[in-house]
Amino acid sequence: MKHYLKTQQNQFGQTVGFAIDHQPNQLIKTNLDGQYVKLIHIAGEISDQAANQIWDAVATEKDAACWTYLPYAAPQSQFLLKQDLQNLFGFIGSTHFLIEIDGELQGWIALLNPRLEQGAIEIGNVYFSHRMKKSKASTEVIFLLLQRCFAHGFRRIEWKCDDCNAPSKAAALRFGFQYEGLFRQDRMTKGHNRNTAWFSIIDEEWPDLEKIYQQWLSPDNFDAQGFQKQRLSDFF
Repeated sequence: MKHYLKTQQNQFGQTVGFAIDHQPNQLIKTNLDGQYVKLIHIAGEISDQAANQIWDAVATEKDAACWTYLPYAAPQSQFLLKQDLQNLFGFIGSTHFLIEIDGELQGWIALLNPRLEQGAIEIGNVYFSHRMKKSKASTEVIFLLLQRCFAHGFRRIEWKCDDCNAPSKAAALRFGFQYEGLFRQDRMTKGHNRNTAWFSIIDEEWPDLEKIYQQWLSPDNFDAQGFQKQRLSDFF
């Protein structure tokens, strides 16, 4: 039996979930370094150099459809993008990171909706620019966040997306998240109804998943041109 399904009886003979002694977690407020990528915590004002780099990635974005399922439109200027990043796109309580690859900023990602008392948090507001999509760096971004969150004692990491967003749903499954269900008419986004697909990874699943990520991210899994020899799913 999966651990999360275990139950016990209380003093009234009723079935309840297993007992836990869980302490509130601390939010991650530091940079995270990987083999192929660095996540830079946005802690205040963004430098002009950083703003120039991230705007260059956005301004040269080849696929305008990448903004469809984000709750905001494509940034219209470097100044407005810098403001949005410094304001964390209005996500209250979030922790945002700029994604640096080979010394250049190429995207951003966030930890959203922290429920510290419950040990739960969400990975979201993902912008992987055209320069990093389908790269080993994008997979390592997710790995670094998962690894640090579980190391901090989180019990549950969530991934939520518009049910119409097929690429995001496929990415969630590829990254090892489990589909949990559909929240019907969950919200309205850009004047449209949004049904939200929910996914999660829980702490009991992470030790095996961590080994899978480490195997895939090993330099031995990539050829001289940087192409993967085995897909992440091959290790499941």
